[in-house]
Amino acid sequence: MSDLNAIRILMVGTGATGGYYGGRLAQAGRDITFLVRGNRLRELQTKGIEIVSPLGDATVPAKTITAAELPATAPFDVVMLSVKAYSLESSIPDFAAAVGPDTVIIPLLNGMRHLDVLAERFGRERVMGGSVRIVSDMEAEGRILQLTELDAFTFGELDKQRTPRAEQLLQLFTVFGFTTTLADDIVAAMWQKWWILATMGAVCVVGRGNVGDMVAAGAWGVETARAIADECISIAEANGYPANPQMRESHYKRMTELGSSLTSSMYRDMTKGQPVEVDHILGDLLVRGNGVPTPLLKGAYVQLKTYQRNRVS
Repeated sequence: MSDLNAIRILMVGTGATGGYYGGRLAQAGRDITFLVRGNRLRELQTKGIEIVSPLGDATVPAKTITAAELPATAPFDVVMLSVKAYSLESSIPDFAAAVGPDTVIIPLLNGMRHLDVLAERFGRERVMGGSVRIVSDMEAEGRILQLTELDAFTFGELDKQRTPRAEQLLQLFTVFGFTTTLADDIVAAMWQKWWILATMGAVCVVGRGNVGDMVAAGAWGVETARAIADECISIAEANGYPANPQMRESHYKRMTELGSSLTSSMYRDMTKGQPVEVDHILGDLLVRGNGVPTPLLKGAYVQLKTYQRNRVS
């Protein structure tokens, strides 16, 4: 399909991540539809996608559809998934009607477990890998807040091939507000994000605050932050995905920066009393530990599971 703006995209999930990237696609004139329901449906129909960003604010009309309306439409060319990892399986019946023989599914979920779930349901040939790095949040009123200029969007074929469809999608996703990369090895890129995300989550949970709070505890705080990073990096290496040395040093610096206000999305969810992706970010990582000693990660996991249990009890 030569006309990029004629490629039909369905965005499933319109929170801080899906709302941002979907909004930037809409701003660029791409044919994107948001699968929504309830209050979020009404917000998008009345106000559109509202983005507040250091790259420039935007308010973009949003084309919406409900799960009940999907079966009456033709299959979409691309389905992008930006739900929380714990909501994936419950969301599949909502968007399944959008998936046809030639549909490409690009999940932007955390961890790895979702790849197996989607491949089993729709066939591995329809699934690509995806990963984003963005610091964003969504206000109660529905506005998307991009908190830094970070806007990395990475995707690729699971078998490492540079296919014609991947090349076309690279053009589709080359828009303002994306720093887009077609990865030679998307699984390796996903592992790199995973250990970074798990480190940030565990540091904030163990320290009960932002990165700067952990560092302000003194030498033991710095030592703890580095040790958490080392546990996550060691698991990635034990699975055949060694950390990029430059990325490792950069991450050490980010996790030990005095005065840093950086927090993880999982910690922000916890402070809001919302569900957390503990089993997908930390739990599944620990399951894949391959004998790596992980006392700090296990401690963070137990804290989050206790929070989760008390939250729903």
